[in-house]
Amino acid sequence: MTNVEYYRPSLSDADSLFELEQLCFPSPWDIDEIKALLQRDPILYTIAAFDDERAIAYISATFSEPGVLHIISLCVHPDHRREGIAKNLMGSTVYWGRHMEAEKVVLEVREGNLPAREFYRNLCFSPRKLLPDFYSKGVNGVFLEKQLLPLQDTLNTSLYLDNRLRIVPRIGVVLGSGLGWATEPFGNGQTIPFSDIPGMAGEAVEGHGHMLRTSSDGKIVFVMGRRHHYQGYSGSEITLLPAALASIGVGTWVLTSSAGAADPAYKVGDAMIFTDHINFSGCIPDPPEHYIGGSIYSNSLQKVAENTLESSHKGVFACVSGPAYETAAEVDLIRESGASAVSMSTAQEAMVLRSLGCRVMAMALITNATESGDSVCHDEVLTAQDTVRRKQEVSLVRLLERLSR
Repeated sequence: MTNVEYYRPSLSDADSLFELEQLCFPSPWDIDEIKALLQRDPILYTIAAFDDERAIAYISATFSEPGVLHIISLCVHPDHRREGIAKNLMGSTVYWGRHMEAEKVVLEVREGNLPAREFYRNLCFSPRKLLPDFYSKGVNGVFLEKQLLPLQDTLNTSLYLDNRLRIVPRIGVVLGSGLGWATEPFGNGQTIPFSDIPGMAGEAVEGHGHMLRTSSDGKIVFVMGRRHHYQGYSGSEITLLPAALASIGVGTWVLTSSAGAADPAYKVGDAMIFTDHINFSGCIPDPPEHYIGGSIYSNSLQKVAENTLESSHKGVFACVSGPAYETAAEVDLIRESGASAVSMSTAQEAMVLRSLGCRVMAMALITNATESGDSVCHDEVLTAQDTVRRKQEVSLVRLLERLSR
């Protein structure tokens, strides 16, 4: 199952989901009903599992009333049941619901579908009432319910952004220190200062634009700056803005970080595509129901990036707490741990976005290549941007254009 990826499907996937629906249910929804599940709506969530771009499972949920998340469909290809796919889909859906302040999740299941009832029982759903003739005459349903602990703040931020953005962007890009130049080739569609966004007030780190900016066609939203643990923010505060954008449907993400090289082969201006990360920071976001673990970074997006970026490597990223740069001993430790680049961000955002059902790729843009004992400061990171831009601008633009089609 190494080829399975989870992400929010688009209308182009409707036929694949419809075929799956017909295979799984005696009374399947029609194609128009499937297409309705794929519309971008702040209270509608659909995520699917794909094996080599073929849908093998999906789940849809909406809010039947404020605070009540309603699972309206869960479908897994018969050949892929009992592989943990349904559990992963449910985990992402419930996590989205908690971000949207759901206090409970409900669903209906056929009374006679004992394997499904056992699956939901293991996820701590409790039967609440019998639904006579719910599916058809003589085919009863059972109403199940599970209490949730809502996560605060994301809902207000999501609703604000849904109202402000003219269309829901396809791609989200988080820009690290000094990387604001990456927005210039894409024009200026909308600009929203962080200070206008609920929950996003606060001081900016030098080199961060502290605003949202969309491309002129609205397909890409750039998060120009980020919060850091060393500023005193918790994991949920660090990830608030990406989580809010993901919650309204921004489903593919490119995370960038100005980073130091632990691998001596890396040079200033090189790019390292994340294959995994080590979170040394001690800071994590609010954990989802069923944690994603080692499959955070999309294999398919890694391949696209590898074929597009100049002077690129693939490697493990180390996230540290900061704000102090690494000592010689720490650089040695990071290198010995198997990491090739290090920075003070990105891991928390990747965890939350992946848990919300997004496809995530991340890259470290090398702004300081240090040997053990070398010193580095924030000014050096910012002044290295000329080299980074010269080596990476053309290929980064090409990458974002490919992903936004």
